[in-house]
Amino acid sequence: MLFEFLGTLLGLGMLVWGANLLVDGAAGIANKRRINGHVIGVTLIATATSLPELVTAITATISGNHGIAVGNVVGSNAFNMGIVLAVGVLIIPFFPSKLVLRDGWMVMIATMLFAVFAINGIGRVEACVLFFLFVIYVIHLFRTTEVSGEIEVKKKSYLVLMLMILFGTVLLAFGAPILVRSAVGLSVSLGVEESIIALTLIAAGTSLPELLTAVIASVKGHEGMAIGNILGSNLFNILLIPGFVGLIRPLSVSTYLAGSVIPAMLLLTLLAIVLSRKKMSRKEGVLLLLGYMTFSVLFLPGIS
Repeated sequence: MLFEFLGTLLGLGMLVWGANLLVDGAAGIANKRRINGHVIGVTLIATATSLPELVTAITATISGNHGIAVGNVVGSNAFNMGIVLAVGVLIIPFFPSKLVLRDGWMVMIATMLFAVFAINGIGRVEACVLFFLFVIYVIHLFRTTEVSGEIEVKKKSYLVLMLMILFGTVLLAFGAPILVRSAVGLSVSLGVEESIIALTLIAAGTSLPELLTAVIASVKGHEGMAIGNILGSNLFNILLIPGFVGLIRPLSVSTYLAGSVIPAMLLLTLLAIVLSRKKMSRKEGVLLLLGYMTFSVLFLPGIS
């Protein structure tokens, strides 16, 4: 148990350090290129912080564990909306910009499409649709979003900033699996059932980069980057991961996931989007936390 406890601390430390480097490096590049912080969050940071989900999904799918691959995506998106967004709002309430509203509804549309595809499983045709929808939307982001000099950080060279992003990403990608494996081992030692651990703790563990990045970005005043990271991560999870993995091997989805858990995740996403139409204060943050608690209690324990 001591080994698992130390591994949990090591993984968490790697995630904190990696998130700090990633935010500072991305903020520096956004400042130099005058790219809107929200766009950096939706694309670069969202991709980096979603690497644990992607690696988990690919590994699980190749080994035939489709339930873990799909469950991790669904659980991570619910965690992002119910925990990560709530924590960010509790730290710094914000007024949603047009970019947040636009990308929020895009997340909602993508989640609805994923929910429909999941009913009969995600074959290669469905995977192609999800994959290319993500690519097209990212291209649309860069072509339609105005540049902005909203981010101010200490000036560093491009090489230093890119190395910060690279090293931060490596720490995130390796820290999350260490944390998840250690936490699972610790929970098993304590007598918690593995099925519940795999489909709740793993999803939460692979979402820790998003949580830490959102917290650090919010504390440093980069709320556009924090919210963009959440929305971008959900788009990455719900479009690119099943799209990419589904092209490797079609994904089968259990009846319980498709009929209960995914619709519940869809409702939680809708709640977050509706609450973000106006100023998101600490009251909305509490409502999101309550929504996630309801989602966890009613649906997650029933997965087998």
